[in-house]
Amino acid sequence: MTAVFKSKARGPAGAELFGQLGALFTSPKVPTTRRVSAELQKSLSRLHGRVSLEELIALRETVRSLALFIDKIEPDASEAAPDFETANLAAARKEDEIAARALRTAQTHSRETMSTSESVREGDALIAQASAKSNATVASRIANGEFLTSGELQRLLDIKRASISGAVKAGRMFAVVGPSGDNYYPAYFADETLDRRALEKVSKTLGALPALSKHHFFTARSTLLGATPLETLRKGRVSDVLTAAAAFAER
Repeated sequence: MTAVFKSKARGPAGAELFGQLGALFTSPKVPTTRRVSAELQKSLSRLHGRVSLEELIALRETVRSLALFIDKIEPDASEAAPDFETANLAAARKEDEIAARALRTAQTHSRETMSTSESVREGDALIAQASAKSNATVASRIANGEFLTSGELQRLLDIKRASISGAVKAGRMFAVVGPSGDNYYPAYFADETLDRRALEKVSKTLGALPALSKHHFFTARSTLLGATPLETLRKGRVSDVLTAAAAFAER
């Protein structure tokens, strides 16, 4: 290859220059930018005034050809020094490997947790068990008078069924579904010792919580209030109960 470039750069000056560069690149030492620049500077001082116009043109053509030739050379990946792009490529490949492993793990987990006829039966059994327990609890509370039918609530409050339906729709009251599928309403909505408007405000503050969760809020002792909300309402602390209801609804 050196002979080709020498023949292209006809003349003693070109031959001398490429002979020096050839020796530089065939040296056991790596031709660093500093070494090449130093050698070219030496050659410039030696060749100054000795190069003809024809020879200078030939040198320029040779250098352009050499640049094109170098651009086509693929580097040895096993010996190439790592640079910024190489580091980025390595990082990207590492990220791809991590993502691939995560995907394989997710797919394996998905296959392992895929529903089977046995798991479906077990799930149905658990749901049926929970439903039966809930129905038994509601039935017991109905029997104890904790929940009232729509007719009973209408009679005690002296209101029409449409009024109850409207209050439920607005969130001011709520009902639980009994074992028979009928709606039942907490008896404290008809308790004369409680301010019904305050009860309705608290019920609305509880938002879209399930009916049994709302009932639990009213009847369970609150750490924040130091008593049940129903007991606290009887003491006239409506704002405290509303604050507790808002916090309960955000859980």
